[in-house]
Amino acid sequence: MRSTSDQASRRGVTARGASASCPRDETEEAPVSDRFEVDVAVVGGGLAGLVAAVAAARRGMSVVLCDTRAVGGRARSDRRDGFVLNQGPRALFRGGVGTSVLSRLGVSFSGSPPSRAASGYSETTGEMTRLPVSAGSLLRSRALGAIDKMRLASLLSTLSRHQRAGLDSVSAAEWIASLGLSSRGSAVVSALTRVATYAGDLERISADAAVSQVQLALRGVIYLDGGWQSLVDGLVAVATSCRVTLLEGERATALHTRADGFLEVRTPARAVQAASVVLAVGSPGAARALLPRPPAWDLGPPGTAACLDLGLRRVPAVRVAYGLDEPLYLSTHSPAAELAPPGRAVVHVLRYGARSSRDDEAQLWALARRCGIGEGDVVVERFLHEMPVCHALPRPGSGFGGRPAVDATGTVGVFLAGDWVGPVGLLADASLASGEAAGIAAAHASGRRALAGATLWR
Repeated sequence: MRSTSDQASRRGVTARGASASCPRDETEEAPVSDRFEVDVAVVGGGLAGLVAAVAAARRGMSVVLCDTRAVGGRARSDRRDGFVLNQGPRALFRGGVGTSVLSRLGVSFSGSPPSRAASGYSETTGEMTRLPVSAGSLLRSRALGAIDKMRLASLLSTLSRHQRAGLDSVSAAEWIASLGLSSRGSAVVSALTRVATYAGDLERISADAAVSQVQLALRGVIYLDGGWQSLVDGLVAVATSCRVTLLEGERATALHTRADGFLEVRTPARAVQAASVVLAVGSPGAARALLPRPPAWDLGPPGTAACLDLGLRRVPAVRVAYGLDEPLYLSTHSPAAELAPPGRAVVHVLRYGARSSRDDEAQLWALARRCGIGEGDVVVERFLHEMPVCHALPRPGSGFGGRPAVDATGTVGVFLAGDWVGPVGLLADASLASGEAAGIAAAHASGRRALAGATLWR
């Protein structure tokens, strides 16, 4: 890697004017104070971008990563008065592809599973009942009748072997309706599916994605010690050891293909010239805005949530509650994970599918109170309205196969990564899997240029 400026630093670079809008034609002509010449440029420093940068660097590539803010994206955690708050409830699927990606990259983590005792909550009646989340809890649950218990027991015993063939053509709601359960039984399965997928409207997500996520949920999840910031810190440590240059506080304003076939990423402060580029910028719209020839992807709707994050003086009476007639969820993440001072608790209350801020916050507080949380218990409180949980859900009719591949950019040498990219995983699993795939693809593309004798350095 070469830089034409002695002022560039490895981390914490703050570009003057980084938050200002910059039209494409003005950006193309704007002078810059610094230039980087690298094999791979990564735009976006969330989980997908960090993984892409590390994957490319571990294959011998020189890498620069730039992000508008501090790296970490939605995986960043906040520390307040001794509490660690993730941006809403976050769990790592034990059997998900994400754990394999982290292991291959040398990122370690620790944590514990949530409480196995879960309640089903009916907002209409205020009723709380023991919710079946396993074969054992199914027998003890009073939420279902005998016929539903038999059918749900059969489903739980066969779901891990369920083949997803054909399920991409129907919605999760249609799949649940086909199970032959009562309205109460369907409500229980719908609640479990919402928690596994973070989708509020099950008509808008494909059944293959839903079944895949429920399968993973049944295999178990863990809450991470130190929050998801521990994954960010681990990836940054590996990136630093691989000599990845992190430019924080620099927003990419344009991406150009040069006359010699190489690529250039522009920020207000500098130009990054590269043999290949990974766009891990979050949303499909942000990726389209940077691509020289925006492709026409056929994507599903985004998933959003409203979330109440609480640091409490004590552990609540009800630790886990799933909404049966509303897309609601309450989960106590600490003391299962190390996120709070001894004897205290971190609780997240979520509505899948954000509406008005006032209505959502009132609804979340109603569930919190029903689970035994009073305002006097609260040490730290944060409300996140319309939080993005997935930028494009797999849609019925195409499922996972309808998401764009990492190379579906329409521009040679430019690759995609994010929770809406690639045929593998949902949520963080999709980000981690596509990030690794995009980083490897970018490294191979840069390597082929080197073998062909093309050179960026002049």
